[in-house]
Amino acid sequence: MKHFRRAALAGVGLAVLAPLLTVAPASARDYAPTCVTWKDNQWKARIEVTNHCKSTQRVKLVMKFATDSDCKVYKPGQRKDHYSWSARVDRLERC
Repeated sequence: MKHFRRAALAGVGLAVLAPLLTVAPASARDYAPTCVTWKDNQWKARIEVTNHCKSTQRVKLVMKFATDSDCKVYKPGQRKDHYSWSARVDRLERC
């Protein structure tokens, strides 16, 4: 009888937790594809973002020590510059 109760409790616990395990967390990030790159030019306080993808990409710079950049649209082969004195790039995200 003890084994039956343990199995029943385990089954109930799993039934309660299973939906929580399959849902993506609210903080999940949607990283930009690796074909969109950034390069830091500290001497000019400039961050160069270039789209090397074959399709148009919408990305933003997520920064440390500064506010994130606006969402920008990059056509294939296009480069745009972001200027910031004290920022450090944390990552690129889709937007």
